[in-house]
Amino acid sequence: MPTKTETLYNALVPLKVVTFNEIVELAAKTIDVPTDRRYIYRRYVARLIETGKLEAIRKGLFIVLSPLERNDKIELDKLLIASKIRKEYYLGFHSALEYYGSAYSAFNEVYICTQPKNRFDTFRYRRFTFKQVAVKDTTSQVVEKRYGNSLLNVSSKERTFLECVGRPDYAGGWEECLKSLQNLSGVDAELLASLTFKRRNKSLASRVGYVLEFLRDSSPFYEHISNDLLEEIESRARPTPQYLVKGQKSSLNKKWNLCVPDDFEEKLRGI
Repeated sequence: MPTKTETLYNALVPLKVVTFNEIVELAAKTIDVPTDRRYIYRRYVARLIETGKLEAIRKGLFIVLSPLERNDKIELDKLLIASKIRKEYYLGFHSALEYYGSAYSAFNEVYICTQPKNRFDTFRYRRFTFKQVAVKDTTSQVVEKRYGNSLLNVSSKERTFLECVGRPDYAGGWEECLKSLQNLSGVDAELLASLTFKRRNKSLASRVGYVLEFLRDSSPFYEHISNDLLEEIESRARPTPQYLVKGQKSSLNKKWNLCVPDDFEEKLRGI
């Protein structure tokens, strides 16, 4: 007959990554102990750490090692870890692109979007770095997705597109951003335009319009973009020129009032 520690451990294994709160809840359900946090940590969690079955990622967050898994051979899931850091959050920017399978490159940085009140300091676990991105809204255009035995929140494809274009530094820079968006299928262009207009940001509208027009000519996922939609975005775009990338020799795209680096599009198309 398994001990209470073994019973608790067997309940934790399928979760792979757990918070201390989840451990306390599972302990109450599976081994019928009081929800005394100090007791549970000292009696069970500490023992599981000592025997190499749990490893602390940071305070209150743990990796659960499977019975045959070695400490130096842990299979890490950065998105699963990120989903456990805060209750109110979403995975955004390049991390959302990776979730949707469209990211051109795999990153060791993970972007967790939270309101300022839920901020956390950037931390590193093994080869991954977990960074908070402050946002005002963590619910609009955020979807809950089943992810193995857990759930995670991720920005919708349209919000991902909009935020990556607005802050390409969190999407790996412009080249990584656009090469990833080229692979992002299923974007609702009408919804994207609506979300753009709600931001009331003419500079952002210029960028969105320019990127959509570029993607229409370079990706089969955007061939359906209509001239009417682009014209509507153009009517909301910035009336004076702005640089797409500051400090680089650029030429003016008059339609979108964007100073685009020379050879920018050629590099993206691999010409």
